[in-house]
Amino acid sequence: MNRRKILIGALLFPCLIYAQKPAEKADSTTQEDLSLVGVVDASVFDADGEDGSNDASQDINTTVLTAHDIYLNTAAYQLSPMRFRNRGYSNIYEETYINGMPFNDQLRGVFNYASIGAMNILTRHGDQTNNSMPGAFTFGTIGGANNILMRAGDFGRGGQATASFTNRNYYWRGMAQLSTGMMDNGWAVTGLIGGRYSGEGNIQGTFYRNVSYALLIEKQLAGGRHRFNFTTMGSPVVRGQQSGSLQEVYDLTGNNLYNANWGYQNGKKRNAKVVKAIDPTAILSYEGKLSDKVTLNTGLSFHFGKYGNTALNWFDGADPRPDYYRYLPSYFAANGNTEAAAYYEQLWRSGDTSFTQVNWDHMIAANRQNVMNGDGQAIYLVNERRSDLYETTLNATLTAQLTKHNKLTAGLLGRNTVSHQFVKVDDLLGASYVLDIDKYSDTDYPGDNDQRQKDLRHPNRRVYEGGIIDYDFKLHVNSLRGWINNQYSKGHWDAYYGVQLTYTDFFRDGKMQNGHHANNSYGVGVRHNFTDIMLKGGLTYKLNGRHLFQVNTMYGTVAPLANDAYISARYSDETPQGLKSSRIFHIDASYLFSTSKVQGRISVFNTSFFDLTERSTYYYDGVTMVNQVLTGVHKVHRGVEAAASYKLDDHWTLSAAGTVSQYYYANNPEGQFSTDNGKNLSDYAVSETEKVYMRHVMVGGVPQLAGTIGARYFINYWFLGANLNMFGRNFISASPARRVSSRYNGNSQANTPAVTPNNQYYDAYRKFTHQEMFDGGCTVDLSIGKMIYVGRSKSINVNLSFNNIFNKKDVKTGGFEQGRMNLTNPSLFANKYFYMQGFNCFFNVSYKF
Repeated sequence: MNRRKILIGALLFPCLIYAQKPAEKADSTTQEDLSLVGVVDASVFDADGEDGSNDASQDINTTVLTAHDIYLNTAAYQLSPMRFRNRGYSNIYEETYINGMPFNDQLRGVFNYASIGAMNILTRHGDQTNNSMPGAFTFGTIGGANNILMRAGDFGRGGQATASFTNRNYYWRGMAQLSTGMMDNGWAVTGLIGGRYSGEGNIQGTFYRNVSYALLIEKQLAGGRHRFNFTTMGSPVVRGQQSGSLQEVYDLTGNNLYNANWGYQNGKKRNAKVVKAIDPTAILSYEGKLSDKVTLNTGLSFHFGKYGNTALNWFDGADPRPDYYRYLPSYFAANGNTEAAAYYEQLWRSGDTSFTQVNWDHMIAANRQNVMNGDGQAIYLVNERRSDLYETTLNATLTAQLTKHNKLTAGLLGRNTVSHQFVKVDDLLGASYVLDIDKYSDTDYPGDNDQRQKDLRHPNRRVYEGGIIDYDFKLHVNSLRGWINNQYSKGHWDAYYGVQLTYTDFFRDGKMQNGHHANNSYGVGVRHNFTDIMLKGGLTYKLNGRHLFQVNTMYGTVAPLANDAYISARYSDETPQGLKSSRIFHIDASYLFSTSKVQGRISVFNTSFFDLTERSTYYYDGVTMVNQVLTGVHKVHRGVEAAASYKLDDHWTLSAAGTVSQYYYANNPEGQFSTDNGKNLSDYAVSETEKVYMRHVMVGGVPQLAGTIGARYFINYWFLGANLNMFGRNFISASPARRVSSRYNGNSQANTPAVTPNNQYYDAYRKFTHQEMFDGGCTVDLSIGKMIYVGRSKSINVNLSFNNIFNKKDVKTGGFEQGRMNLTNPSLFANKYFYMQGFNCFFNVSYKF
């Protein structure tokens, strides 16, 4: 055994530290490159120090090989500027835990990474479960799970200060952390304060103001067998947003990062779309070793999320958005007015911000004019759309080593969520009040049934700054989940299986009685409940400790998210017909390898989603806002992914990772249409229920062909790196509104025949249903870093990275088809795009003491 340890140490030592350096200093490395560390498994060697891979009786432990997944670690970071997502999955299929507590909210199903912004020092420790593999803290999901461990006892005595500069959304970042370490009395305390700031980000009109804090307290008993932790944190932020726009606007301004959201007010830039958010959180957790073979983790968390997003609103006034289609040369050209088209092109190319950006002074002047000569009602105003979240979670996980070869992990989870969603008047822009009625309504019935009213209980209500307007409701979500994972490992075989049962219910509680939905908008609505089961299993054959063959599969049902279940939760309790749980079937197969020089993985995967529900909202000419809900959606995500790392010597490491995939719609689902203002869609040749031709449409907004090739050099605590990143097959996000036949046939009967060449709108049909694929491309990144030791317990870490060094600004990273259409002039409502930032850098220096 001693010889085995000596041999393993000899192999690892040159990878972690250089021969002249003290061993304890290796722990000070805060940004260790995993590709520089050879994966060596002690079980590869038998008791005599020889390769025991051919001994079938020798148990082979492969934890290190499977945990540090080269593909996930490489692709997630290097390809993130292209909006790359693992296997194309939505974020709802990736779970994030903190101290064993789940923090994907029950409303949208995602984790808000801004809630731990500027806390990077505290979020480096954790457990990771890759894809659908079983985990020590969760049943697991197809997109994998991560458990961030923010426990005071995990931080040694001392602290760290970090300062960063970048030219992205924020320019400056600072963090300072101080820890007592585990004291003799069993207590440990860690505190952090941080922040991120930019007066204006890399995109005009954006800005970033953020302060973060965290306090971690731990008490250990019985020599660390019982650990009690209290963690509280928050990261309030205020930031200005960017908008997507039309290619015509980008060309006219000569700027692919043009942002329509800002303009000058009294000589100062002001953004119309500002996010104001804070997520204060408190976690009480316990980890106890009940025996040498049984561990219990349990906790209680409280999470309050206050999220607001401002936006312009207007009544009886011209649309104030500068890139509104009626202000573009193409609008006039389509109508044959070449003189006006030339005039508006000149205005756009002039760079006059009073025209090309939001004109705040004009809106304020219009409101003040109405105060002096009218009744003071707002023509223009700024609303804040709020979505506040109150979430309480109780979680417990038990791990038991039943036998030498058999381990059982089980969990029980209960959650309660209340989401309060409403609109608040943020700024009246000089007006006296705003009248809370539907500006799009053209019906006016006397008495209590006035369809214009946003709240029939308070008709013709005047709302002032800070008051609630438009809609006000709460969504209540409750869930209870129990799960078991059983893992078996002996000799050359590993196997696992698991089962999860989940009960979910939710209901809407309306605080306003909407005039268009008088009977189902106010009060407690229908309670929807779902019982779901998920099964999973996997098998691994270990040819030896360096070569594995693995198969994983998962099948089950998932309840719809409350945020997606309603046709228009803002105004009514109505849900799509036949609302039900979706189904997931997933299977993947992998070959994993690790030798003294090369390690990596090759995988094939196929994931099918059945009975999904999707909703889109858009403006329909002559009607108002229309909600289109797709039910019974079938999607397929399949592909091949591979990654490898080759260690040339003690200094050089080469790596590569990439995927060739397909993410697409596999059927033509049913579409249900509903209007916010209650108008009858059949009057506009639109069926309320109709087949939507989505089959073979590709999932948009994510590259389906992507890869990166990199080289790393390490010597005397210098780290140098370079990467070539490639991507392609990225499609625009398709609009279901363009793929219903009644829009072209002028027939409101459901499931009318598909559009034929003799149709007068056949050319428009071909244009609107052709899904655009963006051009592929590549970028180059460089990085350099240096670790400097000051004595034996202090260090300075300096890192500098350059991304997209050739300043490519013509790379489309996403976009969407507009739901609005004009069959006579199809070019009027062109696609909108987002572009990648050009050259950007990140400089970071940290001092650890």
